Amino acid sequence: MAIPKEPRALMINLMYLVLTAMLALNVSAEIINAFFMLDKGIKHTNEIVGEGIKESIEAMQNTAKDKSHLQPIADAAKTVPAQIEELMGYIDTLRVNITNGSGGLYSTADHKAKWEGKGFTIGKIVEGAEEKLDGKPKGKKNKDITQRLLVDDGQGAKLKELLDKTHDKLIKVVDDLVAEVEKNPIDGVKFDPNQIKKLKENLVLEKTDDKVWQDAGKPSWEAYVFGYMPVAACYPLFRKYQNDAKNAASQVINFLSANMGTKSLVYDQFAVFSSSKKPYILLGETYEAEIALGAYSSQAEFSVSVSGRSLPVENAKAKFTAKPSSVGTQKYTATITVKNPATGKTETVTEEFAYEVGVPSVTVAADKMNVFYIGVDNPISVAAAGVSSNNISVSVSGAGGAKLKPAGKGKYIVNATKMTKQGAYCNIVVTNKKTGKALGSYPFRVKRIPDPIAILTNGKSDGTVKAGEMRVQRGLIAKLQNFDFDAQCKIQSFTMYYTPPRQDPVPAKNNGGTFSGTVLSSVRSAKPGGSFQFVDVKGRCPGDAVGRKLNGLAFQIR
Repeated sequence: MAIPKEPRALMINLMYLVLTAMLALNVSAEIINAFFMLDKGIKHTNEIVGEGIKESIEAMQNTAKDKSHLQPIADAAKTVPAQIEELMGYIDTLRVNITNGSGGLYSTADHKAKWEGKGFTIGKIVEGAEEKLDGKPKGKKNKDITQRLLVDDGQGAKLKELLDKTHDKLIKVVDDLVAEVEKNPIDGVKFDPNQIKKLKENLVLEKTDDKVWQDAGKPSWEAYVFGYMPVAACYPLFRKYQNDAKNAASQVINFLSANMGTKSLVYDQFAVFSSSKKPYILLGETYEAEIALGAYSSQAEFSVSVSGRSLPVENAKAKFTAKPSSVGTQKYTATITVKNPATGKTETVTEEFAYEVGVPSVTVAADKMNVFYIGVDNPISVAAAGVSSNNISVSVSGAGGAKLKPAGKGKYIVNATKMTKQGAYCNIVVTNKKTGKALGSYPFRVKRIPDPIAILTNGKSDGTVKAGEMRVQRGLIAKLQNFDFDAQCKIQSFTMYYTPPRQDPVPAKNNGGTFSGTVLSSVRSAKPGGSFQFVDVKGRCPGDAVGRKLNGLAFQIR
């Protein structure tokens, strides 16, 4: 049995890879379980690839028995599995390290010896209905241990080094054999330089790209890939790197096998898979995923669309990017249309995928100001890293007599009724509904709406006014300046003194802002040389129990 000429066909089977990888930190139990289901599926595929490698090497050895001149190629293929052993073993060690560091494994009493034999510590013995936890890490949601071991302690940096080293070792197997055949030609064997170049360019186990994490503003590759990642999300990611190594080994063996005349398998079952470069993203970052056809023939041609948008296909993969504008679960539908080389029929496969958008930390922010104002709607935004927006509970306590009401995903409205005294605050309390754990309490001061400015309906508060302009004024209005809220203040009352030319002042009181009675008559009688003074102006804003004193106005008529 030989491995497919295009090992990406197998890799894609694994490309579900971090499908929820996309989810932030403390996610739902269903999503956490999806990580383990994904890890289990990739492990099973790795076993299949491993068996394929073994059978291919045996087939090449059998071919060399009949054609002894091909023995150097068969011997080179035999060395390929050894090139990935160090990387495979180190990744197994990382899995044990982060598991033990986060509390060990759950285990049934029957399986305790099995797990301990693989280096794991046992965090808890479970029985009965909890047997489904067997073999899963106790600290599956722990993200501090991955940061400490993989980023701070340098174990992730060593993984990066081994990934690059293993890539080079696999390429060296081919380069050494090609050089040997050039020195000692083999009848009927001539390596195609273009095929060698294609193998190197398309090797599944790619060398790590420093530009990616540098462009993302991260301090290192390991911080970009593993920084504060939940233990559960690391499981399928580790398995993915092992899968890349095995598939890269199968690519090299396929290349060598092709030069011996052995045949590769042709796959004719299809499925859609999505693989993201990062298992979750923060608000403001760009989500990027690769949509690909799984278990395909190297001759397959297919088209990809996501939510109705067609995507270009390069190297048997299509890349989908999105930049969400809100936190929470985001969904998209991927569709692949392909001609089945086995049946000649055109088939269409559709699958829905989801990812979670989180934020860097727990955040409670007033959308308008840093305080709450009495009498108006005070909008706030609440988000927490690692906690789904559906699992966040927000309440209000403390001073200010405030009430809270939801206003959309992650949005709330606060209505306060009393000013806070010095040292007292209105507190917004954020709690994880699922665990009951408080995520933080955030204090805000409560103030009344600032004093508005009393002005004429023409917008003036003092100065010289033409008689004709004054006669058409309808009253006084209260204007809020530099205030971001939608609030309307009103004039409650005032006293006006009209001084006609060469006469004594005539006082008149007015209720409300609209001129009426004597005030209206005086305004309509405005003549050049006269003057108007507005005093004892009182206004009232939303939330005011009583009126407040505002500025006076004075106008000279010309």
